[in-house]
Amino acid sequence: MCARLFQSVFAMCLLTLPALAQDEPDTIAPEIGSRVLENYVTPALARFDETSSSLATSLSAACESGSAGDLDAARSGFSDTLSAFAHVSVLRFGPLVAENRFERVFFWPDPRGVTLRQVQGLLAAEEPLPSDLADQSVALQGLPALDYVLFGIGGDALADDARRCNYAVAIANNVAEIAAQLEAAWAEGTSFRVSFISPAADRDPYRSKAEVAGEIVKAAGTALEFARNAELLPALGKTAEKARGKRAPFWRSGQTFAFAAAQIDGVQKLIEAAGFVDGHSDLVNGYGRGMNFDLSHAREALLAVETAPEMAFSAKEDRGRISYATIAMEGAKHTLNGELSGALGLVMGFNALDGD
Repeated sequence: MCARLFQSVFAMCLLTLPALAQDEPDTIAPEIGSRVLENYVTPALARFDETSSSLATSLSAACESGSAGDLDAARSGFSDTLSAFAHVSVLRFGPLVAENRFERVFFWPDPRGVTLRQVQGLLAAEEPLPSDLADQSVALQGLPALDYVLFGIGGDALADDARRCNYAVAIANNVAEIAAQLEAAWAEGTSFRVSFISPAADRDPYRSKAEVAGEIVKAAGTALEFARNAELLPALGKTAEKARGKRAPFWRSGQTFAFAAAQIDGVQKLIEAAGFVDGHSDLVNGYGRGMNFDLSHAREALLAVETAPEMAFSAKEDRGRISYATIAMEGAKHTLNGELSGALGLVMGFNALDGD
């Protein structure tokens, strides 16, 4: 519910509208939808499909063999799938938000610990596992749940617990199925893809390339806002004494900062694919490169964190790195929603999540 509320509020507060002009802004790259589809969407979805399918296979192997090597391979596959989904998560519109797919893969934020309670309850129950996780609570279906199953208490002895093993495989298969659904929803000939790459007055949801550009800007801004405000800041707290690293996603697997860095990388690749960095408009390129400067530094700061996530948010040097990253992310978001959007001929609505 919290993740859905965060998404809904953001979607209502961050509006992207075409400029009030009859002609399309000439600062928007021609064929912007095709560029983004070819250079970002298609490879990102393909990697998510590949890594999630491989994860399901490696988990099955680990459960059958019981070997430490196979468990390590499955855990490595989990990290690969997280990285792949981080890039897909930037595409938080259209197919990814349909049918609660985002929440089913990444139920977050979760301030009340719903995932932990429900997963522990499911593992401790005596009745058979659900035959189809897709019919269950979103908190039981995705990567945060699998993070606990693989890396929480009991995860080291995964193969010794048939119920835990079967549940891990079920989660991986569920995530792989969602990955396949996303590829199908973006496939050639689908109405969404046609509208995205060839917007027209009689097509839904995109009637112009300005609306496509607006969707891309909104998606990039949403990704930065979510990673900063829902993933990093709650764990960072106002002071080191109030830091709570266990409020960050994927702290058990140690993937918190790699995941956020991959999301930032996804935003960078998305705006590059859209022609906002090396496109035909020098004005847009200037702002896009300014964004990239901030985002590169934010990503490097997060990847430089040396301490495990549950302690890093209160460790002096690493806390400084995380704080710097959140400041750089906020700067990039303001450039995106302000100067870059203006250069594109778009008008960004007030974002109530800014708090200013």
